[in-house]
Amino acid sequence: MSSGAKVVTHYIAETVPGTTPTTGTWKTARLTSNTLSPTPTTEVSDEITDTRLSQGSVVTGLNIAGDLVGEMSFGTFDEFLAALFYGNWNSDVLTIGSVRQTFSVQKAFTDVGTFHLFKGVHAATGSIEIPEEGKIILTIGGQALDYEDGTSTFVTGTPEAPTTTPFMSSVAVGDVKVDGVSMAGSACVSAMTINIDNTLQVQRCLGSGKLGPGALIETEAAITGTITLAWSARAYDIWKEQMTRKAFGVEFPLVDSLGNTYTLDFPAVEFDGELPSGGKRDLIQASLNWTVSKIAPTITREAAAEGED
Repeated sequence: MSSGAKVVTHYIAETVPGTTPTTGTWKTARLTSNTLSPTPTTEVSDEITDTRLSQGSVVTGLNIAGDLVGEMSFGTFDEFLAALFYGNWNSDVLTIGSVRQTFSVQKAFTDVGTFHLFKGVHAATGSIEIPEEGKIILTIGGQALDYEDGTSTFVTGTPEAPTTTPFMSSVAVGDVKVDGVSMAGSACVSAMTINIDNTLQVQRCLGSGKLGPGALIETEAAITGTITLAWSARAYDIWKEQMTRKAFGVEFPLVDSLGNTYTLDFPAVEFDGELPSGGKRDLIQASLNWTVSKIAPTITREAAAEGED
């Protein structure tokens, strides 16, 4: 019998994708869910014999994937954000690049003593969900190159303790600006989502001696999202430009209770959406989809000054 409170995740950055480092410090992840799992692909036999019974199946491969889900907090997921962007934090600024970063991730059921190691974990997809009221949730969709399990831990040394920065809620969202103009008072923003899909392609390699993929190759970085606006003259001005494909700049900060800040900047996004509707007792809101066009977004991090409350 196992408890969800005893499912502990540790991770370490890899130098060679798919190879767990023998040196270095493992870190303890702050997650609300870890669904990483190996799933074999199979094919059933088509053999005709002297019985009508199935002749069984054979494993043809292994899909190793799942989501790492956590409550957004400053400094907690910076390595995974960098992997998602295929970039590095340069002077505390992160943007889309072509730098492959992978991790070995151990999912441990500590109360029953089973340990599951996922190697070559890529940040294939990611999302940030900012609700109208509630916690900001970060999801990293991982895909891995290899997997093994056992009854003893794969973690070496003493893992680094998890971060302790406060998690963020919808009240952490600061002034949302479109083309440099605040939306406050003109088109209230009530919810947003941000999605990144690195469009990973699975490459199978014969003779590799393993069930997992031989390689995971990133292709297009598709960055999309949604935004919910109170319907107004300003919202109308934004909505109607879908006909012209005008690109807007969208920028807003996420500030935790200590003053630590992430500033998300999308210099060029195109909006799409239908005219809103609603009953006579409803607030009219426009739910628009957006897509990043041509110019890469950035995330800028800024730690609060020491002593700042």
